[in-house]
Amino acid sequence: MNLQDTLYFPGTAIASGSQYPLYLLCPTIHLLQPVEPEEGADAGAGSADLFINHGFCQVHTPCPLGPDRKRFLRLIDDIRERKDDYAAQLSSLTMAAMTAPRQQDDDSPQAILSSLLGRPDRKSDREKEDPKQILWQARLVLKIGEILDREEEEIARDLLALDEDEHSLFTRLHGEDLVAADEDDNPLADLIDIKAQVRQPATGTIRNRFRAWKQLFLSGDLPTWRIWATHWPDAADIILEAYERHRGQAATAAGVLSLPSTVGLTLDEAFAAVAAFREEYGPLAGELLATLPAPLPAALVERWQEALEQHFPAGRFGRTAVAIHHLAGLDISALLGKPGQEEDQRTLLLVIADLS
Repeated sequence: MNLQDTLYFPGTAIASGSQYPLYLLCPTIHLLQPVEPEEGADAGAGSADLFINHGFCQVHTPCPLGPDRKRFLRLIDDIRERKDDYAAQLSSLTMAAMTAPRQQDDDSPQAILSSLLGRPDRKSDREKEDPKQILWQARLVLKIGEILDREEEEIARDLLALDEDEHSLFTRLHGEDLVAADEDDNPLADLIDIKAQVRQPATGTIRNRFRAWKQLFLSGDLPTWRIWATHWPDAADIILEAYERHRGQAATAAGVLSLPSTVGLTLDEAFAAVAAFREEYGPLAGELLATLPAPLPAALVERWQEALEQHFPAGRFGRTAVAIHHLAGLDISALLGKPGQEEDQRTLLLVIADLS
């Protein structure tokens, strides 16, 4: 496996305009998914995700559901289609009792969500819990998280559209030239505005989603990735805190790089823009990652900034920071309890956050 391949966590999908820019830096991004593709189908076959179909992203499902796959997907469809019945639970998604016990053979949405949300964890009951059921619940947490992420972005889009309608009405009422005003608009600014309006999950929510993701991660025999990346600083903090406890010292800051805030209005446009950039500057991205964890040479960073400005001018595409942390002497997998992991001097954590 390429040492520059990157594991994305704790999200299980890259389906947002604010996530796509990571493909500019990382040659291959790996995702853990709670449900495997249909039996006999390749992970990317028939996918609507161009990044998966063209090998920019690879998906893995540890410990596949097998014969339980259809039953699990029916449950998810029920939750999605009847979300009005579960709106309160889904919107909070605190899931403080993610592994709370539930009655055997009761896998209705109401029963599982009640188990996830309604009761505190009790060690004595947890010890009796079937590992298969714990993993089932972890998958459910991750799939519900995907639903919430998509719905949160849809809400932000709707709010932005409402603001634009109000602005248009105000302009007309004041007799201003709406066409002239629209000529100055930057359509990509809408995507950046959407990103700004999407509410980030609460710290407790992210920690519970990370716990579910960790459960999935530990359930299968997966490769060792030297680079891990996340768009959620709270998720990165879990890794950094665990590292500091284990090593008795903080991770080393290894530099900061820039990425665009977005790379296109649509999936097709985003993929075309990323593919064009990678064709021209893929070797430069490889140089940057190969340099780490040593300090990034100023000349190399300047070349990267110039490449971004050429393809994605900051005035139109915005900028996001990638903070790089070096976890010297310890494979990140070992922090999560993966047995048999050797020490590794090149383990890196990438944290993508807005530039202020």
